[in-house]
Amino acid sequence: MLIKNTKRRSVLFIFDKLRRIPFYKWIIYYLIIFGITQNIDAQNFVRFDYLPVSQNGILLTNPWTGGINSVQFGKADINHDGKNDLILFDKYNKQFLPFLSTENSSTNYIFNLQYASCFPPARGWIIMKDYNCDGIEDIFTYNGIGNLMVYIGYYENDTLKYKLQQNGLYYQGVSGKINVYCSEVIKPALADINQDGDLDIISFNVTGDRIIYYENQQKELGLSCDSLFFAKTDNCWGNVRDPLDAAFILKDTCGYKFTRLNGNENIEHTGSYIDAFDMDKNGAVDLVIGSVSLNNLTALYNNGNKNYASILQQDINFPIDATTFNVSTFGTPAFIDVDNDNVVDLLVSTFDNGAANINNIWYYENTQTNPTQKIKLELKQKNFLLDNMIDAGENSNPCFFDVDGDGLTDILLGSGGFKDYVNPSVYKLLFYKNIGTPTQPAFNLENDDFLNISALGLIDIVPTVGDIDNDNDLDLAIGTSDGRIAYWENTATLGNPPNLVYRGFLKDNNSNEISIGLNAAPCLIDIDKDGKTDLIIGERNGNLNFYKGSSTNNIKLAYITDSLGKIFIKTNSIAIGYTQPTIADVNKDGKYDLILGTNTNGLLFYDNIEDKLTTNFILSPTLINYTNGRTTSTFADINNDNKPELLIGNINGGLIIYSENPPPYIPTALHHNSSTLDVKIFPNPTQNNLYIQLKEISKEIQVQIINIFGQNVFTQKYYLQNNIELNTTNFINGIYLLKITDGEKENVLKFVIQY
Repeated sequence: MLIKNTKRRSVLFIFDKLRRIPFYKWIIYYLIIFGITQNIDAQNFVRFDYLPVSQNGILLTNPWTGGINSVQFGKADINHDGKNDLILFDKYNKQFLPFLSTENSSTNYIFNLQYASCFPPARGWIIMKDYNCDGIEDIFTYNGIGNLMVYIGYYENDTLKYKLQQNGLYYQGVSGKINVYCSEVIKPALADINQDGDLDIISFNVTGDRIIYYENQQKELGLSCDSLFFAKTDNCWGNVRDPLDAAFILKDTCGYKFTRLNGNENIEHTGSYIDAFDMDKNGAVDLVIGSVSLNNLTALYNNGNKNYASILQQDINFPIDATTFNVSTFGTPAFIDVDNDNVVDLLVSTFDNGAANINNIWYYENTQTNPTQKIKLELKQKNFLLDNMIDAGENSNPCFFDVDGDGLTDILLGSGGFKDYVNPSVYKLLFYKNIGTPTQPAFNLENDDFLNISALGLIDIVPTVGDIDNDNDLDLAIGTSDGRIAYWENTATLGNPPNLVYRGFLKDNNSNEISIGLNAAPCLIDIDKDGKTDLIIGERNGNLNFYKGSSTNNIKLAYITDSLGKIFIKTNSIAIGYTQPTIADVNKDGKYDLILGTNTNGLLFYDNIEDKLTTNFILSPTLINYTNGRTTSTFADINNDNKPELLIGNINGGLIIYSENPPPYIPTALHHNSSTLDVKIFPNPTQNNLYIQLKEISKEIQVQIINIFGQNVFTQKYYLQNNIELNTTNFINGIYLLKITDGEKENVLKFVIQY
């Protein structure tokens, strides 16, 4: 969560903070975070997640995740290192976000995108439980037609992967098999209800007012451990009825006639999310339920036994003994061991898109030390994981700009709104100052309400920079939800840092306020290269508007068309495209290209648009394979290597970054000495041997190899050797750090082993 009125901090202060981070933690961060790359199509852009970002003097652990809003949770040992990692499922974007555990009895997790591709397609929700007795968590999810599907987990080269095992779970009816009912918004619970060693299912019926118990018949029928076949043994589990309110009706007569799905998914009760756990340790499984249109969690306490459920107590303000969960949508409770201490805790997020996007991941630690006693939940955080990310709430809109004129490229980040469940949404412009060097960027949140934009009442902030008034400096323009564009004139004299003065809303050459409809996303560029700045505006309807600049010394914009390039982006045949244009010479052919952010199509790339201003823009191969909702971008060479970086925002409010040549950044904390050894290594990647060449060696050196988990896997000393050959055949595939020191100088290089 962002702190208001963030104080300015000097570069030296922040780097002093960075230097104080323990060396072993830097190694872990460098290898795990810094090693995350993803090779992409076309322009060979690569995702990298290692540029340091700090906030209030604290280095963020996972700044470049892209943000998280409404998510669900699971635990599994992704990299087969003996520690259970945390898996988040973002249902809106249908993607998994893996966070690796760094140590036991800790909530320190490191985001590692490279494992995301190991997870299967999922929809609506996930449940991670080992059902086939192999000790590996499997994944249950909604199959899209009123039923569940299951993927089994397995290891390949010490990496967790999944394959489809069964599409559809069934029980035996009078005339044949009938599906175990669920929906995209009715998530069942999997637990060993009757304590016979297999997983049973608790779910709501079609109308959502009765709880159904599906008993797994694996043990009863003597089936193999990987079998999933059920008997519907209770139409009214626990003798309760949900009157579509926070409080359930207890001791119900259960005279209601249950009607099964019969292929019809018209649901009267629009959603519930269940998890099951014996919270009071009486030997009978209890339930915690989040329900649509309600902001609370309801706990149903089972006073029966393993064979007969009887709900006699409930808590509609769960957990009543701690801070009660309360957000602007129904919650998604998950009983998992968050801190890896072998005690089950509770995580809760929001289910609906557009719900609270700050304080929306609540972590309750189970502080009960006696395993036979009722769980004791204590609220630890409302912003679990979020506090270590770049976060603009939702619909993040980035813009590269040297805000303070120090020659380093900073980041302005527009927000689609910070929302909690109490106060009105707040729309702000965040300023991340580049506190690094011209070749090694690093960012600090300098101001979380830059220019005090929240006081202007602007909604859905989309920033861009360009020379609006054609006076040879960069001004700031901001698109808003009502289709208008506010702007700030840079009044600084040449050579001085920008001085941005608010001038109201942009007008056309007829003195009319420019308003294109809804959700203006501006781009300032001399697109026709006639020496006058033009204005290109994306919008909610999915088209591009073109206002041509017609003056060389002031603002004069003439409306040309609302269908530039004949672009019309739709979402499911509806005119909702949320186009956001970024125009630059991406492929260095001397011609302007268009990078177009969209609602659901990711980033689209159009090559050489400047010669096609009156015709159709031609869609080219994608720059990156990234399709999160409400994708936006900005483009610049931020480390002065003539290879551009591409910064991307999205519906979840975070940022991710790509580059044609990721900066060879080594954290300041890795350098304990003022001088660097002149070292070359090759080949990289390598298979069997790594060759090291050193220049001007006059004393003994030490060579260390550190793996992705921060473990020292090789140490050797060499005396007066300029050429060293290391045999790497005993190392597994992966990213490593090579650290070489002679006691006075050192160097740290990254290399890859790939067979």
